[in-house]
Amino acid sequence: MWEDKRLRDITEADVRQLVNAGLEEHLQLEYKSALYDGNDQGSKESLLDICMFANAGGGILLIGISEQRDANNQPTGTPDPNAALGVDLPNPEMLLLSYDARVVANIQERLPLELYAIPVANNRYVVAIRVPNSTSKPHRVQYQGRVYFPSRRERQRYEMDVRELKEMVMRTASRLEEAEDKLSRSLLGVSDANESCSVLVGCVPVFWQNFMVDVRKPEVIQAVSHFNLGHGNVLQPTYNFNGLQRKIVGNEDSFAQLHRDGMIILNKRLATVHEGGRVYVRPTAIDIIVRAFVRHCSEVYTTVPISGPFLLTMLLRTVSEKWSLYPTPGIPGAEEPGGMIAPGSYSFPVLQADNFLDVDRVIRPLCDQAHQMFGRDSSPYFNADGVWNR
Repeated sequence: MWEDKRLRDITEADVRQLVNAGLEEHLQLEYKSALYDGNDQGSKESLLDICMFANAGGGILLIGISEQRDANNQPTGTPDPNAALGVDLPNPEMLLLSYDARVVANIQERLPLELYAIPVANNRYVVAIRVPNSTSKPHRVQYQGRVYFPSRRERQRYEMDVRELKEMVMRTASRLEEAEDKLSRSLLGVSDANESCSVLVGCVPVFWQNFMVDVRKPEVIQAVSHFNLGHGNVLQPTYNFNGLQRKIVGNEDSFAQLHRDGMIILNKRLATVHEGGRVYVRPTAIDIIVRAFVRHCSEVYTTVPISGPFLLTMLLRTVSEKWSLYPTPGIPGAEEPGGMIAPGSYSFPVLQADNFLDVDRVIRPLCDQAHQMFGRDSSPYFNADGVWNR
């Protein structure tokens, strides 16, 4: 739910839409009508609820949504559209900071949260806590001298036993290793048909499954058609053995592929400039390619839908030495030569992202390293705060 939005972009209308639709609690969604009590028991309950999502595959906790009751006055998991929405909250920021500090102090391994108090009518708020599907699980709550390993089954929280913990450790480590190996091998396995300089970028969901993507869906085909391959007669996506592929007519070096297991690969040739016996490329083009790739991946995964975490990496390949051209500072339109790279296939580190909502933060390490290959400190397209400034 709301995979394509930051929580701070969620509005009262979004909340009322899910309440009026009667969206029931499920494995990744929990409602609470009131804030946790401000005592030790309330603190413990909040930690267990947050930790259970991290161990079960991630989810969203919404505080300030009442549930309908059955004949025995038990909550049914279905939101009550007739109940008052939200909770009274004099200082939302202080509450969110206290929740985050509590998690940092009492849940291991470190668990990054996204928290926001969504303003609704009558100066009330729905407190939203998004917990990622962590690759560091199992997580544990250590509180008041006790240790807990909570998880979630359907709508219920429960305590994991030793057997489940052992299986979770092995399964999570195996999935990470398998996904990283799959992604790296797929990029290295792309053939190189000419002496150009190409950027290959790949992304895969960590918890992928074969045939998890229905490549027949029109909206999936449409999302793949948005990948930018540069100049030329770009074909609409067509089916192939892996899933869907989009390419340029007569150019086997530039293509975008969506595999049925959710992996996405982009292979794009960099434009070259021949001058004085040297062949130049513009490394800033790599920034643009990688940023657009991640944005389009986010669109595809939202459409499918597939949630994170994701692994992201890239490979720069050239079969001859390439020199670099950079914009000359203070002189619009002017360029100056930079460093050179020797022939080779340069594999970049595999990065992990819980989601792609913050594109700049996700891609900056890859962009900086690409420019460092050519002797520059960092990408010129990010400011000192890491924000894209092109």
